Amino acid sequence: MRSMSSCVIGIDAGATKTAAVAETLDGRLLDRLRTGPSAIVGLPDARALSVLRDIVDRLAPRREALAHITIGLSGVDFAEEQPEQHRRVAEGIGVPGDRLLLVNDSLVALAGAAKSDRTTLVQHGTEVTMAWRPRVGDESVFDSVGIADCFDLRLRTVPLVARMLDGRARVTSLKDRVLAHCGVDARSFPRWVIRDPGARERILQLAPVVFEAWQFGDAAAAQLVESAVEDYVTATVAMADRLGPGAFDACFGGGTIGQGGKKLLSLIAERLSHRRPDASLALPARPPEEGALILARRAADVAAVVQGALR
Repeated sequence: MRSMSSCVIGIDAGATKTAAVAETLDGRLLDRLRTGPSAIVGLPDARALSVLRDIVDRLAPRREALAHITIGLSGVDFAEEQPEQHRRVAEGIGVPGDRLLLVNDSLVALAGAAKSDRTTLVQHGTEVTMAWRPRVGDESVFDSVGIADCFDLRLRTVPLVARMLDGRARVTSLKDRVLAHCGVDARSFPRWVIRDPGARERILQLAPVVFEAWQFGDAAAAQLVESAVEDYVTATVAMADRLGPGAFDACFGGGTIGQGGKKLLSLIAERLSHRRPDASLALPARPPEEGALILARRAADVAAVVQGALR
């Protein structure tokens, strides 16, 4: 790393992990890193800045070698906050502000996922990421703060099982599968959900449990999957309406969607084709940190053109 003459860095900074990649300007891979979360709420805090600073220290110990860096940061949501967020992150990682592009993490996910200009993205990992673009360089976030509450079958499984336990829903095999996954009995389930500090992490690992039950024909699991698919497709159609008429790529990815396998993707494709026959189902081409790298390289190219024009 210390021998490089110039590099670009892309970082995907989220609520569960931070992934980064560095390349030379001619496209040679220098290094990849993966570390803990660095998402923010409002202005960047010391914890998030420490994670980001450590990454940049490791990837570009000589800051003068850094041509540009793009950080897709969860929590960069509102235009009025962005100038101060940008200033604090640039200062915190020791990079001049004109060499930092700070955007919402949805945009770097889209830049990595897209294979064509007209693209929508629904990426459901630990959280839901959605974005769209009519052309390269014109990316937009869709519901970055999640206030519209995209259907999350993992979280919705908990009240459904609770209803099975108290008699408000018909009991299916999903109940015992979920209790076994959580490591509790029926009597302990409510207290475990509310009080156990490890409950949320286990709940966020429920997708394979639901999908397995679905594969075996469980009616309750099928209800959850159908609702998730309907919401993924509805979000895609809403983004496609902003694109206007014409063919587009509809990308679906992330760990939660990926755990549903080909059967889930086929169901998404079937439902989407009824509502937007001009959509082509696509899998993300690259991970979000590589999307950030694409944006960093684009910004570096623009800066080089501007500097050349000023000479």
